[in-house]
Amino acid sequence: MQSLFILAICFIAISFLAIVIIRLLLKKKSNELSGRIAAITPFNKKEESKQYQGNSFIDIETDLSNSFNEHIISSSEKEQFIKHYTDIFRTVHSLQRYLEIFHVEPTETITRFSHDFERIHSLVKKHNEKTIQCTLDTHKEFFDHCLQYPLDKQQRRSIVSEEDNCLVVSSAGSGKTSSIVGKVKYLIDIKHINPQNILLISYTNKAAAELTERMDITGLKGYTFHKLALDIIGKATGKKPSICDNTDALFVKIYHELLSNKKFRRNVVEYFIDYQIQETDSEQRQNERRQQLSEMKESRIKAQFPDMDGKTIYVRSEQEQKICFVLSSLGVKFRYEEPYEHPLADETHSQYKPDFSIYFEQDGKTRRIYLEHFGVDEHGLVPSWFAKDKGITYEEANRKYNDGITWKKAAHEKFGTELLTTSSADFHYSDIRNKLKTLLGRAGVPIKEKTEAELYEMILPPNSKQEKAFIRLVVTFVTLLKSSCKSIQEILKQPQNAGDERSIFIIKNIFQPVYTRYIEELKRSGQIDFTDAILQATRICHSAHPVKYEYIIVDEFQDISVDRYNFLKELRDGNPPAKLYCVGDDWQSIYRFSGSDMALFNQFPDYFGSTEINKIETTYR
Repeated sequence: MQSLFILAICFIAISFLAIVIIRLLLKKKSNELSGRIAAITPFNKKEESKQYQGNSFIDIETDLSNSFNEHIISSSEKEQFIKHYTDIFRTVHSLQRYLEIFHVEPTETITRFSHDFERIHSLVKKHNEKTIQCTLDTHKEFFDHCLQYPLDKQQRRSIVSEEDNCLVVSSAGSGKTSSIVGKVKYLIDIKHINPQNILLISYTNKAAAELTERMDITGLKGYTFHKLALDIIGKATGKKPSICDNTDALFVKIYHELLSNKKFRRNVVEYFIDYQIQETDSEQRQNERRQQLSEMKESRIKAQFPDMDGKTIYVRSEQEQKICFVLSSLGVKFRYEEPYEHPLADETHSQYKPDFSIYFEQDGKTRRIYLEHFGVDEHGLVPSWFAKDKGITYEEANRKYNDGITWKKAAHEKFGTELLTTSSADFHYSDIRNKLKTLLGRAGVPIKEKTEAELYEMILPPNSKQEKAFIRLVVTFVTLLKSSCKSIQEILKQPQNAGDERSIFIIKNIFQPVYTRYIEELKRSGQIDFTDAILQATRICHSAHPVKYEYIIVDEFQDISVDRYNFLKELRDGNPPAKLYCVGDDWQSIYRFSGSDMALFNQFPDYFGSTEINKIETTYR
C-alpha cells in the first residue's frame, strides 16, 4: 500500500514537472513566434511606394493602411493581402490552442496579430468606405463639371468603384450613358489611364459611335462585340473574314428550298397537326385549368381555320381546336356550336348547341349530322379540376357531366338525328385524325382529304404572317443554338430527359435540317456570320492574347449572350485581369431573341466572380 502511494506521488511530481517544462517550451515558442511576426516583411502593394516610417512590420491594420494608402481595395487585392499572412496565421492559430490548453498567456504581439487577421474583412471594408468618401470629396469638382450637369451620388459611387467586377443596374432614364461617360473620363483624367487601355463595348454600331463621339477622347474607340471580333481576326490572320450580313434572307431561301423536299414539308405539316398542341402528361397537368371542355365557359381558343361560312371559330379546348383542324383538313364542312335543329330549352336547360354540326350532300339533299366531344377518360371520368371550378365534390362533378352526356344522347335518339362522339381518351389512346376519318366514313360524309401541299398552304400560306412567324421561330432556334455554344445533341438532352416528344420532333425534323443547310451554305460561300466571328475571335484571344486592356466597359449588359460572355472572359484575361464595368437594365433585353441570357446578368457574380453591384435609380426623363 505504501509503495502504491509513493508511485502516485512520483507520478504527480513527474506530471507537474512535465507541465512546467511544456509551459516553459510554449513560452519560448511564443516568444520566438512573436519575433517572427515582428520580422514579417510588410505587404507593400507597390514596391516602389513604401510610405512607411521605416520598413518594419507593426501590425496588420497598419500594414493594410500603409500598403493601400488612398487606394480602394479590390477583392483580388484583398485575397493577395490575406494570402501574405495566411501561413504564419496558421502557425499562430495552432500554437494558440496549446497555449490555451496549458494556460499560457500569449504575447501581446500574437494576440494582436490573431485578432487583426480574423477581422481583415471588416478592416478592408472600413478602409474602403473611408477611402471612397475621401475620393468623392477630393474630386467633387470633377464630378460636378465632367458633364454638362453634375452626376448624382449613385453615379459617382459606381464610377469610383475599383472592384474587379462592377455591375451597374440602371433603371430606364436614370442616366446610364452619363455614368459610362463619367467613368471613362474619371479613368483618364483622374487615374491617368491610357485611353488605348480602355475597351468600350456597346451592342449597336450607332450606340458605339455615339459614345465615342460624346467623349471625344483621342485614342478611345467604341466597338460592338462583332466589330471588335472582326478586327481581332483580321489582325491575327492578316485576312478580314467575309460576313454574311443578311442571314434572314438566307434562312428564308433555305427554308423554301427545303419545302420542295416532301419529307421536310410533311414534317412541318405533321408538327402542326400532331405536335403543335400535343401535350406531355406533365404539361397537361399544368394546363388542366385552361383546358376548357364541354360546358366550361371561362375561356376560348381560336381555331386555325374558319368554319364553312368563313367565320372565325373560338373553341373551348385545345382538343376541340385539333378536331377543327382535322375536319378542315378532311374537307368537311361544319359549324361550331350552332343551335340544335329541334327546340329543347326548358326550365332546366337552355337551347342545346352541339359542338359540331357537319353538313354534306347526299342523294341531292343537304344532310346535317352532329359531333360531340366529351371531356372524359376511358373510364368516363372527368378531370379533377371540373369539381374544383364548380366548388363541388368530384363525385358530383362526374355525375353532372355524365348526366349531360346522357341527356344529349337521348335528345338525338328522340329526334332521330345522327350523333358521332369522341372523348379525351381518344387523344391519348388513338390517332384522332384516323378516328374521325373512320367515324365520318361510316356516316357517309364525303372525305376530300387535302394533299400535304394543300395542308401546308392551309396552315402556313406562302409569304403570310404565319409562315414568316414560323420561319422566325426556326431562325431564333439556330441563333440561340450557335450563341449558346452547344451542339444539337446537347440541346436535345433536355427534352429527351423530360420525354418532351413535341420538342424532340421539331428540333430533329425541322430545326436541324435548316441548321445543317445554313452551316453548309456559309461554308460554300466562304462566309461566316457574326456569331462565328465572336467564336473565332474568342479562340484567338485564348491562344495568343493579342489585346491587353486595363478596363473593359460594357453598355447594355442585359443583352449579353453565352458566346459574348466567353469572348469577354478571354478579352479581360491577363495578369492582372482587366477590370469590368458593366451597365445594364434588368427590365429590358432588346436582343434576347438573338441569344442573350439574362442569367449572366441576374447572376453576374456566379459567372464573373466577386462583384460590386451599384444601382442607379434617379430618373431624369
